Amino acid sequence: MSTDATMSRFIIRPAHPADIPAIRTMQERSMWVLGGDFYTSSEIANFLTLFGTMDDVVVEEGHYFVAEDHRGAILGSGGWTRSRPGYAKAIAASEAGTGMPTVRSVFVDPAATRRGVASAIMLRTERDALEHGVDTLHLTATLSGFALYEAFGYRTEEATVLKFPDQSRFECIRMRKSLGKLRTRAA
Repeated sequence: MSTDATMSRFIIRPAHPADIPAIRTMQERSMWVLGGDFYTSSEIANFLTLFGTMDDVVVEEGHYFVAEDHRGAILGSGGWTRSRPGYAKAIAASEAGTGMPTVRSVFVDPAATRRGVASAIMLRTERDALEHGVDTLHLTATLSGFALYEAFGYRTEEATVLKFPDQSRFECIRMRKSLGKLRTRAA
């Protein structure tokens, strides 16, 4: 399917505070369904209970986007921020510093997978970061999101884990990407 045909099925727009309940509902469904191939039910439940799927601040900053279909249904979400993620308290402080531009909360509704939604959100996120002077983006990938980020040129820095109070763990992968090549192409 061509990119034009794919894009005509949804639009990417900035998220608004009023979208937050619908975004969270979609993200939780995504985590349960798509994350279920990589994490146990207990691991997903701990993650959602302790950290949730996103911090409201990512929407408030204005660098967070949703993919929306022609009916207004949210098919995906994602963006970037310089704020410290809520899950940072579960990993070493050096792994989730404040001020580092970080890709956050990229999710796709399970019914909308394989339609280019996540790719379109990532392209918009990277373009927005470039427009705001960001040279390098960081992220902490879930195991279910790793392949997407790797395909987008993000490189593994290290495997890490979120540690829960009950001593269970949630495996993740810290990654980063230099946007320098994108800046050159955009010029």
